[in-house]
Formats: sequence, structure tokens, C-alpha cells
Amino acid sequence: MEPAARMRELGRSLHPDSRIRWLDDQLPALANVFRTGLTFDLICLSAVWMHLPPTSRQHAFRKLAALLRPGGRIMISLRQAPARRP
Repeated sequence: MEPAARMRELGRSLHPDSRIRWLDDQLPALANVFRTGLTFDLICLSAVWMHLPPTSRQHAFRKLAALLRPGGRIMISLRQAPARRP
């Protein structure tokens, strides 16, 4: 799942595997992912969480947890430094 069209295109070009389904979606709702009916053993968020407003994080985490199979895991990379503002 990647909300940026250019990032999805790059991902497809780097990983042209028919078993990978690239979806346009974003946290906190993940509406397109939920429409697929898929569940996952592992959900990995890399360079994502710090971009969510703190007020959206609880909702996002509930959505992520609902997508996990029993015994599944969520991995989240967190930025340790303050976010840079342009």
C-alpha cells in the first residue's frame, strides 16, 4: 500500500512480481485495503507513523490491527529526531 503514485510506480519497476499487489491507499482509514478482504501475517510501516497526526494514530492502529491474522505482527519504524519543517 502506497499513497504516492510515483512511489508505487518505482516499487513496481523494482519488484515486478505478479504476487505483489500495489494498492493506492493511506492511513488512517485504509479503505481500499479493507475492500480487498485481505489479512496479513506481517504489516510493516516504514517512514510512515511520524507523518500521521497524533489525533489519527489510535484510529490508524485499530485499523492495522484489524488487518492482522491471528498471531500476526505489526512492525513500525519510528524517527528518533524531531521532524524537519520546510
